[in-house]
Amino acid sequence: MGNLYYPQLTSGALAQYPLRKTTITRTIRNVLPDGNMILLPDAGAGRTIWQLEYSNLSLTDVQYLQTHFTACNGPLTAFTFIDPTGNMLVSSTDLSAAAWQKSSLLQVQSGTSDPFGGTAAQTVTNYGQDIQELTQLLNVPANYQYCFSFYASAIEQTNVEVFRRGPNSQQSTQMTVYSGWNRLVFGGRLNDSGSTLTVGISLGAGTQVKIFGVQLEAQISPSRYQPTNRTGGVYTNAHWAIEQLQITAEDINSYATTVIVEAAV
Repeated sequence: MGNLYYPQLTSGALAQYPLRKTTITRTIRNVLPDGNMILLPDAGAGRTIWQLEYSNLSLTDVQYLQTHFTACNGPLTAFTFIDPTGNMLVSSTDLSAAAWQKSSLLQVQSGTSDPFGGTAAQTVTNYGQDIQELTQLLNVPANYQYCFSFYASAIEQTNVEVFRRGPNSQQSTQMTVYSGWNRLVFGGRLNDSGSTLTVGISLGAGTQVKIFGVQLEAQISPSRYQPTNRTGGVYTNAHWAIEQLQITAEDINSYATTVIVEAAV
């Protein structure tokens, strides 16, 4: 069937509020004859469930959902789901982690003071004689609406390039980093039918910038920063958790439905 991705609405969002997100975990309990217990987490039983309630959908949005439901044969076939409440990036708290691609001439130092009084920011320094990039590649549609954001600060005012890159196109912009902390935001969609997206930051030779709160979301504007470690908000083994997709006509070109999606944690 090829790559299947949960559709994005024409509004540039994946969901409407309010929505419900539930995480289910299970613990295996072994009761010994003397009454003592051995408790172990059952890693394979973990599930996250999203209940998404939509209203005032256009006919186009309804067709997106119906086409995807049919392509998945309802709950039978897995698809990729982007958590509408999460940060898509892996290891946003550690820019030196394996999820980030960078040149050996780009050095990342942790333990830097952050904009909220802690030490969770990181100092990124380009020791090379040419532009160096810090990037992360995600297996998601390149042509969705995305918002890439992060907090940045520098000793002296400087410029960095921020970009989103698909297999066949790229959008980038120059942004100014000041001595105080500012949240830099770069959003939009690529005219690219590819199934991968790379986001990143380019630093000129000798540039040093403090960075905190790197975040990618499939929506128009940024929400509150959600730190991530080994996993991000992209679920590659999600399923529809309903047997039928029921659509209610509210008015002319206005429809409503409730969708339930679940994925292994």
